[in-house]
Amino acid sequence: MAHIVQGTIKTAQQIANIRESGKYLNELLLLLREKAKVWVATIELEFVAEHFIQQHHLKGAFKGYDGYPANLCLSINDCVVHGEPDATILKNGDLLKIDAGLVYQGGISDSAISVVIGWELANPRAYDLIRVTKESLEVGIQTIRPHQNMFAYGSTVSQVVKEAGYKVIKDLTGHGVGNAVHERPYVFNYPHPDLKKTFYKPGMVLCFEPITALMSTDFYQNPWEEALYTDHGDVGAQWEYMLLITQEGYEILSGIREFV
Repeated sequence: MAHIVQGTIKTAQQIANIRESGKYLNELLLLLREKAKVWVATIELEFVAEHFIQQHHLKGAFKGYDGYPANLCLSINDCVVHGEPDATILKNGDLLKIDAGLVYQGGISDSAISVVIGWELANPRAYDLIRVTKESLEVGIQTIRPHQNMFAYGSTVSQVVKEAGYKVIKDLTGHGVGNAVHERPYVFNYPHPDLKKTFYKPGMVLCFEPITALMSTDFYQNPWEEALYTDHGDVGAQWEYMLLITQEGYEILSGIREFV
């Protein structure tokens, strides 16, 4: 018999705290998207997040997690995830991934968006990659059925991205969340066989996050930093929702659905 991959079932109180955390996170992501402009240093966005967190008496979920030094992951162009805020200045046409997490009374939220600095005309192909990445997520979550396995999700995301001419970075996945930043199970964005034995159960909180690139299906990491880079040096994109699995289907607890 195949081993069934289990996720943590959250209590009603845990879900309430995670839901409230997600509301704050959406507010923060919209604020950061507004602030992400040409000539802004990524460390300035970190300062915006830090002020927001203090203002609302929250905690940053990422800061201190496995030694990570910041509240945000800010990844530019071929840096696909885990980029640290620093003095780097945003330029017209940069593809910026903004990944953030918050803690409200122990409830942890996690979501991400991508944006082209200067918007569509500054880098039309990067803009289209983001559009397709988000579309693959929207279509993928429509396959969610309580008590069924996750294989349809991975297959759907991969197909949408492939049909648009782009690639899924296979070893970067979604995950359980809520009591910790990363929990089981892994939510692959392609038809990985483990998804056939990973089932949606009401009360699970999961992050679904297609991570894509123009050409790359893999990444590399320099030994001196947390950041991950596309193996062909092409730009990558990310979009992430945090969902509660319910008896009827799902509820989006955090994640920006508007694409501009």
